[in-house]
Amino acid sequence: QGTKELTSITVATTQEYNEKYVQVEGCFDLSYGSLDSFYGGLENQVGAPRPEFLRAVHQEHCDAIESDKEFTTGNYGITTTSRTEFAFAFGLDGGAAAARGTSLQDYERMVSEFSKAGEAEAEDESINTKKDFVVLCDQKLEKLEQRPTAGAAWPSESTSKLKDPKKCRQPRNLVSFIKEFKAVNRLLANVNESALLVAELLGARLFLRLCVISFAV
Repeated sequence: QGTKELTSITVATTQEYNEKYVQVEGCFDLSYGSLDSFYGGLENQVGAPRPEFLRAVHQEHCDAIESDKEFTTGNYGITTTSRTEFAFAFGLDGGAAAARGTSLQDYERMVSEFSKAGEAEAEDESINTKKDFVVLCDQKLEKLEQRPTAGAAWPSESTSKLKDPKKCRQPRNLVSFIKEFKAVNRLLANVNESALLVAELLGARLFLRLCVISFAV
């Protein structure tokens, strides 16, 4: 008898299935977009990103309501601010104290100086593989001073979290990355990829800095 009843049941339509899960009045149906929507991508829906990368990131870190609000990381106990970390990415000579007095125009000048110095720097033709690049980075780190310049104090790791001071983060002036920057672009060119931009270098520096924790919260 049960089998007979099953065979007589009418199959529900897709509309009926849809209505089964609509719990709130006023809901609307989703629909597939056109091929134009697909090929237009996200930019076609929300517009192009701001082309002034440095200006946008500076505003986010230095001109926001929480730019000077201190936060402390849970891993190494560093107490800092978004403004300070933005300055640290550039390696300001004056340390954290110079962050508030450094304008967007100052940072733009540093980027310009970096680009000019990069053009003047001879390309290292010995960098042809990822292994070569790693060796270059190791050699560069060994040559860098393991202490900030006089008066260039930055928020550092808590001694209770990181007892070996040699493993603490050290500031690096933006120009000090030129060799690595050009080496990366040489490797990218070898595989027909677009060159790394200065803005992308800064973005990576900031992403690896502590503000990720602040923004995530």
